[in-house]
Amino acid sequence: MYYHKCISMIHTVGGGNAPIVRRRTQGINRSIAGRDQKGWNDKMIQERWIRQGKRTAGFLAAVISVSLLPFSALAQQSPEFAYSAEKWASLRDDKLEYEEIADLVHEYNNTVLKNHIAYQDERDKNKDDVAQDYYNTANDIYSNIQYPDSDDANYGSQMAGVLNSRLQADQLMERGDESTEDHETIKLGYDQTEAGLVKQAQGLMIQYWNQYYTLDSLRQKKIQAENSYQSEQNRLNAGMSTQANVLKAREAVSSAEASLLSAESNLEKTKESLLLMLGWSYGSQVEIGQLPEPDLAQIEAIHVEADIQTALDANYSLKLTKKRLSNARTTKVKDTLTQTQSNQQEAVAASVKDGYNSLILARSNYEQARQAFDLEKTSMDAAERKLAAGTITRNAYQTQQTSYLTAEVTVRTRQLELLKAMVDYKWAVDGLASAS
Repeated sequence: MYYHKCISMIHTVGGGNAPIVRRRTQGINRSIAGRDQKGWNDKMIQERWIRQGKRTAGFLAAVISVSLLPFSALAQQSPEFAYSAEKWASLRDDKLEYEEIADLVHEYNNTVLKNHIAYQDERDKNKDDVAQDYYNTANDIYSNIQYPDSDDANYGSQMAGVLNSRLQADQLMERGDESTEDHETIKLGYDQTEAGLVKQAQGLMIQYWNQYYTLDSLRQKKIQAENSYQSEQNRLNAGMSTQANVLKAREAVSSAEASLLSAESNLEKTKESLLLMLGWSYGSQVEIGQLPEPDLAQIEAIHVEADIQTALDANYSLKLTKKRLSNARTTKVKDTLTQTQSNQQEAVAASVKDGYNSLILARSNYEQARQAFDLEKTSMDAAERKLAAGTITRNAYQTQQTSYLTAEVTVRTRQLELLKAMVDYKWAVDGLASAS
């Protein structure tokens, strides 16, 4: 039985922020001993980040030990009281329902869990804290630069190392000046990632059923190819065909079998990818529930212009840009982000409109497929009556049956394409419209 172990993920971060200090340390030492400045600076940067990370070393060690466990043993993100016992039982059983996807991603997706853990160390950081990290690392480099003596035999190479160190430190100072990140931008980025994973999982579940229904058509094509092959052999035995025609019919059977095997393999791969995203371990035996029916009335009720405004307010990329703009220190960065914001607003509006157009096209394709299926159903009913009356050959009946099943599969796949278009449009409005 698939299950998730529950552990508590608690982490406290020390309060209080040191005042931001942007300065170059004075008093550069001179030395004739010489050293590899670039290699030493790389080590200095690593040590800086190691020192800054010591306050969470114990916590991260525990996290790493958990991450080495099988996937199904990872903790849920929320405490037990977050949901009712009935809902937890539903999330932990071995049946996937479409409406559970968002909660499963939130509770058990590996990326979301890791981001949640990482955020515990970032949740109290403001823009000055992030910038100060750059400044501190740069100042470490400045204070440890050692100029070689001009008489030293390796003066040229050592001086090149000094200049490289100063350039590296200058760049870190500039990155500190241009830094616009804080705990809010970090959280927005993680929220955007989680929403994207939910959308991806929903798309995979739709893809799974699309591939599942396609198998019916491929199986029927294999049966038809086998019947044609048998018929061609009978014609050969009666002197009405050739060995070349029989061989061609046999190749058609082999091709149909290969297509079916490939489709079955792709179906299993899609299912495995979906289940791994939602917290099940590799090889878990899970039932995939049915998908909801597309709500055509919901499409009729769409007001695109109102949805565009909703999308502009909800878009994660736009929110990130606006927050970074408010955090910006320099005119250069502010001007760049202002232009970025304007471009993103136009892109989001265009993305919502494109999503709506795709939705309308998917609805039209679905309606056409329904009409074609209704015609095939009428023909199939007639073929059933003729078969019962003995007025149609078995081959003609099977041909009609294949046409009917193909039309039925087409309706199902067009329905799923419509559902996918609805999901894409909803997410475009709810914050994931393309902003580039």
